[in-house]
Amino acid sequence: GFNPGSALVIDNSGSAATSALCAVTTTLAAACGCVTAMFTDTFIDMRKTGEASYDLTMAMNGCLAGLVGITAGCSVVTPWAACIIGIIAGWVYVGFSSFLIYMKIDDAVDAIPVHFANGMWGVLAVGLFAEESAMATAGYNTGHLGWFYSWGNGSADANLL
Repeated sequence: GFNPGSALVIDNSGSAATSALCAVTTTLAAACGCVTAMFTDTFIDMRKTGEASYDLTMAMNGCLAGLVGITAGCSVVTPWAACIIGIIAGWVYVGFSSFLIYMKIDDAVDAIPVHFANGMWGVLAVGLFAEESAMATAGYNTGHLGWFYSWGNGSADANLL
């Protein structure tokens, strides 16, 4: 796929590990975004109408939302964080899509919630979830970790900003 292929070449164990991590985190975030968006929409519909309906477009766009949300940080987050990023991406998609409908802004394929809203979420997610060993393996400076990891080290620096 796109994210693991961005390594361009796998010529040592570090680039192989980074490419493999990209493949895993990308897949997990997409799956979590898909399931979260579809079942969140189903839950909302069930509360409104009393009937459960499963909207395939919510599942597909939720999957895309998870893919967009993880792209910025696929090489520096752990698999558990990729699941959290995908879950939140699904909620961001559902929420932003509903917001556009409320504002009467026409977006027939929901490209704005998928790409714009989740692009912003994905960039913020790197500042929250970037992990030191993954950053080092990918060749990044480990001076500023993700916010949650900085807290664990007693720092809580402003990497998110």
